[in-house]
Amino acid sequence: MEEGVATNVVSLKCVAVELTHQLSLTRPKVIVTIAECYGTIQKAVKNANLDLKVIVKDRIDTPVPDGTIRFSEIAESGEADRALLDRLEKRKPNDVAIIPFSSGTTGLPKGVEITNRNIIAAMQLMAEEKNSYPKLANQSFQDVVPCILPFFHIYGLVISLLGHLTKGCKLVTMTKFSASLYFDILMNDKASLLYIVPPIAILLGKHPDVTKDHLKHIRIISCGAAPLAASDAELVLAKTNGKVQFGQGYGATETTSLTTTTVIGSEIDYSACGVPMCNMELKFIDPLSGHPVKIGEQGEMYVRGPVVMKGYHKNEQATADSLTADGFFKTGDLGYYKPGKGLFITDRIKELIKVKGLQVIPAELEAILRSHPSVADAAVIGIPHEFNGEAPRAFVIPKKDAKLSEEELQTFVAEKVAPYKKLEEVVFVNDIPKTNTGKILRRELKKMYA
Repeated sequence: MEEGVATNVVSLKCVAVELTHQLSLTRPKVIVTIAECYGTIQKAVKNANLDLKVIVKDRIDTPVPDGTIRFSEIAESGEADRALLDRLEKRKPNDVAIIPFSSGTTGLPKGVEITNRNIIAAMQLMAEEKNSYPKLANQSFQDVVPCILPFFHIYGLVISLLGHLTKGCKLVTMTKFSASLYFDILMNDKASLLYIVPPIAILLGKHPDVTKDHLKHIRIISCGAAPLAASDAELVLAKTNGKVQFGQGYGATETTSLTTTTVIGSEIDYSACGVPMCNMELKFIDPLSGHPVKIGEQGEMYVRGPVVMKGYHKNEQATADSLTADGFFKTGDLGYYKPGKGLFITDRIKELIKVKGLQVIPAELEAILRSHPSVADAAVIGIPHEFNGEAPRAFVIPKKDAKLSEEELQTFVAEKVAPYKKLEEVVFVNDIPKTNTGKILRRELKKMYA
């Protein structure tokens, strides 16, 4: 960032088609990765017609793919030309610092332009005394944070990583999630702060191997990325020492992961997502009339504050559709605010499916399904899933006389998407409800599911 570089963070689970889309938009000069991902990167770089360098995070005793640069050569042997930084144009607050990808409200994934100002504001918001969960480390104390949230996700990047390095916390990372390893970290590393998503909360509350000994050092648990039922929070708290604060927060990629949070020491409604953080504004708009609703009434939530993105990368139309002239971000979420209790999210206007807190775009899966030679039409919705929050369910109209099976279509899609986007179910139907303009009536499909 000091050198004026904008970073595009990417999921290790991206397949070539998804990565090609991101690389085509951001046009990077350098990719830093691990050897296991190099095959996918090769394909995506070729598809995007890019000429760039690939740096591989390595171990000295292991080979790296031909044509790549060892990270160790740069980190350990190379010498930075600090004088060069003095000759570079100084970074400005509104310059883009990171470009994580989000689906926004509709369409293919979009690059979200998070600026230097956004990141600095996020750190300041998290440092406010009323909601500063980590304590500053000293010679005799250090908070311990298990980092189970991937750093390509805005929640893991901003809250777990950046927000806690500034306080000198010990961050315990995992290459990939394993319940048994996570339980060991909770107990052996004496974790004191937990940042989780609903599937992890459910795991902690319901897994028979999790005891009070695992959570005896925990001071605060914060859950985000998707709504969590109060009953699930209570199951977790039943396994604590009775002094743990459990709260939820609301954020989005477009708000640098921050909007509302649970205030330390406040009376908590476990179904609520907390209260607005410092300098954050919320308003609720009737999605039909476009007019504000009264406090306590349901509407689409708009957010304004110093952490709201600059816009979508190279997508002026999507930016104009998502940001109002006076700086509010249209979240696409339905909710209401109850004074004394906080924010409640009730539904989503946008058609995203959230699997383990990760976003799945129905239109992307529908396009893949429709590319199958035996599929006439398809629609995808999210259905409730006990552990993942939601899961994609497809409604498919086969072509006349076509012979299709659920397993065939599930495999067909799975080969083209990241694992969390796989179809949970496929249902064959004769008709898909649509408006006169051809828009899929997903609410009708959800009624059919119910």
